[in-house]
Amino acid sequence: MGMIQPFNKDVWQGRTDVEDGVLGQRWHQLIQEFPREHQAYLEKAVVFLGFASDEGVRRNKGRVGAASSPDLIRKMLSVLPKMPSEVSALYDYGNIICVGTQLEEARSEQISVVKNLLAKKTYPLVLGGGHEVALGNFIALNDRFKNIGIINIDAHLDMRIPHPDTNSGTGFYEMYRWCEQNSRKFNYLALGVQKISNTRAIFERAETAGAHWVTADEIHAGSKSGFDKLEAFVATHDVIYLSLDMDVFDAAFAPGVSAPATNGLTAFQVKNLIHRIFKYRKVRLMDVAEFNPNYDIDSRTARLAAHMISEMVHSL
Repeated sequence: MGMIQPFNKDVWQGRTDVEDGVLGQRWHQLIQEFPREHQAYLEKAVVFLGFASDEGVRRNKGRVGAASSPDLIRKMLSVLPKMPSEVSALYDYGNIICVGTQLEEARSEQISVVKNLLAKKTYPLVLGGGHEVALGNFIALNDRFKNIGIINIDAHLDMRIPHPDTNSGTGFYEMYRWCEQNSRKFNYLALGVQKISNTRAIFERAETAGAHWVTADEIHAGSKSGFDKLEAFVATHDVIYLSLDMDVFDAAFAPGVSAPATNGLTAFQVKNLIHRIFKYRKVRLMDVAEFNPNYDIDSRTARLAAHMISEMVHSL
């Protein structure tokens, strides 16, 4: 079964510029353990939760290694400078550990914890792990909100049919089936999709499910229709769940992923997408998935993940 590894302050280490006072603070000086046993937390706080699993990647025949990424992302977040923000505090809940092949048990724990964090009016930011992290987050969010828009920044649509089990490539198809079974509308937009990374069967399945997507080529070309599609999608939903799969980036920028992309997006392009999404102030739940440190070069992908997380946090 899954287990929770508690907050570890030793992971959050970095330079301290005493001479600059509060203006010189970095995230390692701001992070606090999330107070699970009492109510002394701040609303509009961001809470980091690790989901240390790549069992879904293994089942999807991918490159395993993402399970060790949450703490490595934290190390890169530690040295980021504090910037002006409406976020009241930064908390760390710890890690949910997928023990062995027990992904479903870990997901049950994940759903319970994320529901609790949302009920406290905080903003969970879940650090994967493989993209199997997405399904549990979506189910937890549905416990509290309706008319949810799902935005997945990803080279893949992740609408494979479980065969036989849930895996890192089936999460958004499983969301579609969950919506059918629970009389909810499946509102899904994927950004940065690669035609060479998805079969015709997957595109047709996504179309049947009513999904929308903007390709990487459209984003490279600065397609106005693509950006209009994104902004219209955000505007027509009450709450946004944002998932960032690190394999949306070109492999030159993000070599440390489970499924590297050719012709992927740049850091600036994804940063621009994040700003367009967050300007509507509707994002309530975020995750970053598929960083695989086994294949990283000079912590390039870890730093990129931390940069994107910083953009999300400072845009809330």
